[in-house]
Amino acid sequence: MGRPILTPKEMQAAEEAVIAQGLDSFELMQRAGDAVAEFVHANWPEGTIQVLCGPGGNGGDGFVAASKLAKLWREVTVFCAVPVAELKGDAAKAAKLWEGPVGTLEEALEAPHDLVLDALFGGGLSRSLEGTPAQLAQRGGRVISVDVPSGICGVQAKPLGPCFSAEGTITFAALRPAHVLRPASAFCGFVFVADIGVPVQTRLMENSPALWLRLLPQPGMATHKHQRGHLKVLSGGVSSTGAARLAVRAGLRIGAGLATLLSPPSALMVNAGQLTAVMVKSVDGADDVTKAIADASVVLAGPGAGITPATRANVEAILSGPGRAVLDADALTVFETQQDQLFRRLRAGDLITPHIGEFNRLFGDLLETSTNKVEAVRQAAVKTGCTVLLKGPDTVIANPDGGAVVNIHATRWLATAGSGDVLAGFCGGLMAQGVDTLVAASMATWLHGEAGRRIGAGLISEDLETQIPGILSLLHGEIAPPRSVG
Repeated sequence: MGRPILTPKEMQAAEEAVIAQGLDSFELMQRAGDAVAEFVHANWPEGTIQVLCGPGGNGGDGFVAASKLAKLWREVTVFCAVPVAELKGDAAKAAKLWEGPVGTLEEALEAPHDLVLDALFGGGLSRSLEGTPAQLAQRGGRVISVDVPSGICGVQAKPLGPCFSAEGTITFAALRPAHVLRPASAFCGFVFVADIGVPVQTRLMENSPALWLRLLPQPGMATHKHQRGHLKVLSGGVSSTGAARLAVRAGLRIGAGLATLLSPPSALMVNAGQLTAVMVKSVDGADDVTKAIADASVVLAGPGAGITPATRANVEAILSGPGRAVLDADALTVFETQQDQLFRRLRAGDLITPHIGEFNRLFGDLLETSTNKVEAVRQAAVKTGCTVLLKGPDTVIANPDGGAVVNIHATRWLATAGSGDVLAGFCGGLMAQGVDTLVAASMATWLHGEAGRRIGAGLISEDLETQIPGILSLLHGEIAPPRSVG
């Protein structure tokens, strides 16, 4: 869907802006509460509902939802963190819509129910749950949460202590970082974003073909291979050639018109014996690499390269060449003790694709000291001056201008040897076709995840590229999507 992502403060500012334009704040709360009720009733159509209301806006949404659910003939009981008489503003108005009794949270602990609607605290929570709210969070059961599960910080995307674990979460206008970033996203269940009439603007988006489909390259009838770009990939030595072959084949499969594997002389016959459409060229040292990449659109280095002075010299040659660079694995680790030497050479169009370990080697404690993973990757992009793709179940991609994308379209079966090499190849192949680096990385990550989802259990990295023709044909509208049976 390509949904926008806002921090709780950004969402508050968006609400304040629309209220300043004349929308009544209580009308906004009513829209939110009605959306909550409809979300619950549509997805959990049976069972008694215990509504837990907090003292603020989230609690107000809960009271509105409880009132509407009762009108839908649902059996609802309501409990509030404070006496109703102590509620203020719109939350107090919302409580008046509820015509039944309101119990205390202590009473909620033992009250019978099938479902819990958690409307205690929103994503702006800054301290851990204590006392009865903490006990309610820890008792388990089936939970639906409003905004984010109570106990989770919406911007840091982590539990602050005990927290609710929801089957589903409804939020408004945009996602929050907690909905897409680990560990918080694991507690949110499936997340629905309700439109309540609050327009939002952000440079942080959830990855989806909706973001980039119109930019997905496809050749015309008169296009020839040289117009589709030339990807060159640097191979490792004779005993470590497989990773580079995975990458170069992935780049060719994703659409690069030409692909060449640059191979040390010792590995030339090994590589040549395994490749057909991919060309193989012998390079012996950085000077040969410099000559070999003179006509490259994109050069990829790192998979299986080895952490050696030769790898570093080759990377420096690549970063002095005319084509954009994709650096992964050993091409990054080789600069572990001299990160600035790498950062000074990287250019705006280049891409680095570290996993968590490689990211930490380059950027130290940036992940720990940043507000969340997105902000860490944004800062890394500024430090390097290029686009950074931090791999994981919540892959984050950011460029130095602050544009960022979070990809959660993936599968646990991608945790296998060579998966990251294929992803780097997808990135390089799309970049070779002229796609902007951030856009290419976003496309590649989604396609990589979709390929993994289609394969499922038993996936090995060689399988991934085989799924690409079907996925691309579907995206280009050349085949109809499969129809469900039954």
